[in-house]
Amino acid sequence: MFSNGKILGIAYLLQIIIGVLGNFYLICHYYFHFKIQKSPRRIHLILIQLSFANAMFLLCRGIPMTIYSWGWTFFLNDVVCKIITYLQRVFRGLSICSTSLISIFQAIVISPSSTKWAILKDTLHKTMVPCCILCWMLNLLKDAALLVYINGPRNITKSKWKNKTRYCYMDTYNIDRLKFQYLSAFYDFITVAAMTISTGYMVFVLYQHRQQVQHIHSTKVYSRVSPEIRATKVILLLVSIFFFFNSACAIITIYVDYFKAFSPWQLYVPMFLSMSFQAVSPLVLIRSETWSLWKFCCSIQGINRSCAMSLFIVSHQTHTEPTK
Repeated sequence: MFSNGKILGIAYLLQIIIGVLGNFYLICHYYFHFKIQKSPRRIHLILIQLSFANAMFLLCRGIPMTIYSWGWTFFLNDVVCKIITYLQRVFRGLSICSTSLISIFQAIVISPSSTKWAILKDTLHKTMVPCCILCWMLNLLKDAALLVYINGPRNITKSKWKNKTRYCYMDTYNIDRLKFQYLSAFYDFITVAAMTISTGYMVFVLYQHRQQVQHIHSTKVYSRVSPEIRATKVILLLVSIFFFFNSACAIITIYVDYFKAFSPWQLYVPMFLSMSFQAVSPLVLIRSETWSLWKFCCSIQGINRSCAMSLFIVSHQTHTEPTK
């Protein structure tokens, strides 16, 4: 008979396996696209960054939670706990920043073909790499204070130690919590606000496109959906999943803090929801890709076959060449 902890541990483990495998497949997939294309799309850089951040967040948060749910309470020392908690915050912020960059990028891509928008599109392509580097720098610096104020599990009865993750503790007397929380909240507000504005603009553009398509269909003229529109719908779905899981996690966390609810689900359910976007998003992106895993493997197999055929032809010509 499995206990609740073991069942939760298995659920966390399945979430980690599915999410990590999906994200690392996307990294290989987009890297291969970026290398073989004559004019690679810069958005693949952001998608690689997003997939890497999601995979690392699942590993840094999911593995400790799986171990803790199986009954191992004191398994991290101070140094490891500081590093694990810091990496969790960094990769979470990097995931939010990358999702925001993708929505902003796609909103500019589908914008009208005017002179001002053309200049902005050209500037965006040139600043894609600096934007990715800026995301890394902001997230590495924003949560640097955690390295000082987070401590490993210990038998503490004093009220100054606040239990955040059940396997790591924060000293609330040695840190001005309001300033630290305001800084994190301000960063999240900026990134989520940019994501919301760009998402609203994409919805507006899609609405206009739908009106045009209805007019074209009324005149019986066939029109195909452009790749940009398909990509926009996928990104809107991705952002919707992000808002759904993070909103549900925030609502449950606020409920627990406000009503002082003490039950097993107050930790496990928000933790599971906080990792759901990172586990589900690669499935959405893989499903939307027209270049599937089967085509990817076939292309690699085709390259190997062509190389083998070339070697066979050269070898055959060498053996059949008449001796002088």
